Amino acid sequence: MLVASGLLFSVGCQNRAHSDLYQQRMANEIRVLEDQLYEADYENRKLRDELERAKGLVEVDLSTPRRSSDKPSASYGPAVPTPVPLSDGPMYPHAESYDSFDMEHGFDDTLIDPGQAVPMDRLDNPFTDDPNRSGPKPGTPKQNTPDSGKPKQVMPLPPPIGVPEPPGKSDTEIAPIEPGEVLPPPSPNGKGESQPPGQIILPDAVKATQPKISAPEKLELHAGLSGGHQTDNDDAVDGLYLVINALDHRGATVDLEKFEIDAELTVVVLDPAREPSEAKIGRWEFSSEEVSQLIRSRPVSGFHVPVNWQDVQPEGEEVIVHVRLRSDDDEMRCEGRVQVAESGVIAKWTPRGDAPRQR
Repeated sequence: MLVASGLLFSVGCQNRAHSDLYQQRMANEIRVLEDQLYEADYENRKLRDELERAKGLVEVDLSTPRRSSDKPSASYGPAVPTPVPLSDGPMYPHAESYDSFDMEHGFDDTLIDPGQAVPMDRLDNPFTDDPNRSGPKPGTPKQNTPDSGKPKQVMPLPPPIGVPEPPGKSDTEIAPIEPGEVLPPPSPNGKGESQPPGQIILPDAVKATQPKISAPEKLELHAGLSGGHQTDNDDAVDGLYLVINALDHRGATVDLEKFEIDAELTVVVLDPAREPSEAKIGRWEFSSEEVSQLIRSRPVSGFHVPVNWQDVQPEGEEVIVHVRLRSDDDEMRCEGRVQVAESGVIAKWTPRGDAPRQR
């Protein structure tokens, strides 16, 4: 038992010593690799700084004109020093010099070999010119091209996403106007009749704002302007002068000159002072052509109808007048009492209202 326990104790001590030695060896290897990494980073920074300085010298040399010298030099520009490549050997000659322990069994095969760094002679020199490079060599004067004096065209930036695109040239261009057939302006009645020169035809939008013309719906005998009248120089009343107004649905007088009236007019006069069988003392018929000539706008718009007594004259001071305006599709009637005495407004009526009265 004592021998077995002694063997176990000795084996445990050897394993602990082997483990400690392995850890120390690995720590040394890690430190060596870290030193190599820092050294490589330092060399890389040096080379990068030298490259930046060399580029600056080349740009200054290209922008500065050279002075002519008696002895031409073989190369242009200052000589660029070529860095000496690093040695291929490790930074430290022997990694085993860090420890002097003897390993009985050595390291396991599962250890990772860090490998060797890339030799510096395999890297290209960054300061040498590329033979395939098509650009000008350092020191070569820059040649002026035909387009060197022209300003460079700047491409417009696209509009931001979500923002409406401003109108371009294609949006503001107006299509060419092709002259067509010259036609007369259309007439308001749609019949193609020629309009007076200079008349402006209003668009539909303006016509919609104007008051609509009401159509006549009924007739009314104007009692104030209707009455007896004279056609000659004597003082006797020769007939009646009737003013018949056309009214719309609101009872307002309609201007008949804005309408084309194609209807016949009939006027019948009754004398209430006579017997019913003898009351009718006159009947007058007017054709559509005559009706259009009876339309007047002064003093009021309407039909201004003069009638002369026929064979019979009224016995009383007033008569009853019946008026009928009939067309092919419609008919309007009115009636009223008219004084036989001469009316003050139309006492001097003549067949031609504009002609002066002869004395």
